[in-house]
Amino acid sequence: MNKHLDIKMYQLYHEYEYGEKNEYKEIKHLGIYSSEQEASKAIDRYYKLAGFKKHPKDCFKVGEYIVDVDTNWKEGFVNSIGLDRNFEILTICFNEWSANNKSLYESWNNKEYYNALCNVYKVVYKIKDVKELAEYIQKVWVSQFNYKNRNFNDYIEIANNIIVKEFYDF
Repeated sequence: MNKHLDIKMYQLYHEYEYGEKNEYKEIKHLGIYSSEQEASKAIDRYYKLAGFKKHPKDCFKVGEYIVDVDTNWKEGFVNSIGLDRNFEILTICFNEWSANNKSLYESWNNKEYYNALCNVYKVVYKIKDVKELAEYIQKVWVSQFNYKNRNFNDYIEIANNIIVKEFYDF
């Protein structure tokens, strides 16, 4: 989109944390405005109202957006249950591959093993190609464990196993 054609809008919301340890968050979407000045006027109006005046003025937030442009969640999303399950699947794949008979939790208690899993986990969503994923896994395993006794086909096997188990399916 050309810069001179970009139409901006400003979304106003009110956000604050609560609970004994501020473990909860409340967000209220209040409106969409044509300028920052209009959003600022709205803040002044809302700030005088019941509920809003109990919280500091900095609980009001304004987000600037360009109309007709995707800005967030461009690669989709996954909830925490999906993330947990995928980390379990990844651990199972690596436990089978490395003949590790430990439980998931026992495996995660091994700091080096857990860190290696985390290093792989943070890229598996981005790497869809089996060979590329195998190369990355090999790099992690060699650097983490000095694993030089495996050939590249072993890494292809684990990469394939991750993909076959529908790791990417949310």
